[in-house]
Amino acid sequence: MELLKTLLVTTLATSLFAYNPLDGVKTQKAEALKYVKSFITPAQLHKKLDQVKIVDVREGSEFMAGRIKNSILIPRGTLYGAVKKGKIKPNENIVLVCRTGHRALLAGATLNKFYKFKNVSILKGGIKAWIEAGYPVANNLKLGDVEIILK
Repeated sequence: MELLKTLLVTTLATSLFAYNPLDGVKTQKAEALKYVKSFITPAQLHKKLDQVKIVDVREGSEFMAGRIKNSILIPRGTLYGAVKKGKIKPNENIVLVCRTGHRALLAGATLNKFYKFKNVSILKGGIKAWIEAGYPVANNLKLGDVEIILK
């Protein structure tokens, strides 16, 4: 009985301390990559701004603080409603943007898998990479021109 008790406690302790919350993120990313195959760099997007619909999937406050000009806000959690209302359509050339690319990747997988979108690309590195590349950022805070410095 003592051996069984020791084995149970050891197993429980090992499983508790072996948990890594990033494992969930890695799993999400691996699953999303099954459905998303198109990525675009900030330089490539800058050349195609007038040929694509830029959809920012961050939250409203993030979008208001700094966004790519002419992008539209559709937070990741509201994709279903946006598709149903026709704000984005499966035949459009769409580039998804978030802060670093992770949420955009998950949003792209959702659009491709469940709504049969075919022309969805993800901005590599998100708006953070866009800013680091020196491209302009608009804001809704009525502050005039703003230079964003990432640290």
